[in-house]
Amino acid sequence: MQHSFSRRQFLTAMGTAAAVSASRSAVATTPAPSEGPAPSSDQAADRIVDMHVHFDEKNPNFVDDLVKVTEPLNVTACVLTPYRSRMLIAEAAKRHPARIVPFGYVDMDAPDTLRQAEEFHTLGYKGLGELEFVKKPYTDPSYMPVYELADRHSWVVLFHTGIVLRQKFGEPEDVASYRMRAFHLEEIARRFPKITVLGAHCGNPEYEWAGEVARWNPNVFFDLSGSTLTKMQDRLVEFRKIFWWTGTKWGTKTPEDDPSAFVKLVFGSDEGLDGIATVLSQYRAMFDACDVPVRTRKLILGGTLTKILGLTA
Repeated sequence: MQHSFSRRQFLTAMGTAAAVSASRSAVATTPAPSEGPAPSSDQAADRIVDMHVHFDEKNPNFVDDLVKVTEPLNVTACVLTPYRSRMLIAEAAKRHPARIVPFGYVDMDAPDTLRQAEEFHTLGYKGLGELEFVKKPYTDPSYMPVYELADRHSWVVLFHTGIVLRQKFGEPEDVASYRMRAFHLEEIARRFPKITVLGAHCGNPEYEWAGEVARWNPNVFFDLSGSTLTKMQDRLVEFRKIFWWTGTKWGTKTPEDDPSAFVKLVFGSDEGLDGIATVLSQYRAMFDACDVPVRTRKLILGGTLTKILGLTA
């Protein structure tokens, strides 16, 4: 299924001209990264992994701009890449292994989805995502072969969960958020235990379902990208009610046996490159409001995904 424009492109288009101008200025004035030695052990320990960066096909300088933005932030971006751009990002990941991890986007309803997914694997992609705009619920039997393939490769798969934007206001479109509800991820995680299942947007607005699915499935995590941290900025403490089981027996194995329920989160921005730093600030505001321990914060921002993805650069 081909869309006239991506979700991130839609959101970007809805921004103000001033924001666009500021973005271009920021990218233009950021010093270019050097191709010097590998990062130090301290840099690796403090690495931030952004699970949710959409490749911008409209920006011919996307790779260079991404490196310029992520280098000073010590961010490694998981770049969600359409099939037609697969070679570009595969090569970019080889040139910039500390900045780019390639993920492949597939249309789950296309007749050649499996072939595309296998080609992504051949090219060294680490998983699939962001799966979205599906014609059937994620647990439909027709999608199981894709999950079987992902399970064989022990892939990370990022699913859109919760409310989804509307792209075509003046004409019908076959899109419905209920097909992408967070509780669908439970069945996938149980049936395919070698997949690391990531839910984008924490099921917005069904956060409690997302939390409970993550609680009982060690291979399930969620990010807080999207509108959540903006709309809840004055009541961030409420996340304690969603991730409530800290230090109790009511959970499963966690990264590094961390006892905090918040360790079931990972970092994802789902913004233009100029928005990554802003979302980082929003995550940190939530950490402060909920008294998330420093050790847990590091796992959320990068430690968990660094281990899962086997990042060394």
